[in-house]
Amino acid sequence: MAVDTSIQEQLKANDQKIDFAVSDQNQAILEELLADDYIYTHSNGKSQTKREYIDGAMTRPTRPPRRPLSEIEVELHGDVAVTRGNLDIVYEDERPNTFMRYVRVWRERNGKWQPISHRTLYATDRNPK
Repeated sequence: MAVDTSIQEQLKANDQKIDFAVSDQNQAILEELLADDYIYTHSNGKSQTKREYIDGAMTRPTRPPRRPLSEIEVELHGDVAVTRGNLDIVYEDERPNTFMRYVRVWRERNGKWQPISHRTLYATDRNPK
């Protein structure tokens, strides 16, 4: 089975675009990229709808941390894809950085890929002692 590397590269780029948009508080990009039925589940288990997630990102009382991704992997399953990798939470103040992992589920409709689910997980093996 041939793997479509152009779709894989698009999903990797859009994964990072989403997390940069959160850091930059760029609501327009989040509105465009996230599916209307998107659910974001934080590492503490709290889930938010697309609207709740975007509203929360736009109204943070402090400067949002940078959110670079690394080691992104993509699984394609027809009109569904799963991306996963490392998600670093990098603060520009005295708070310690946190090193996480994430899993995002994408769905393709009418030629457009949009994430429908996100999970962030603590990665204790990535956190310095």
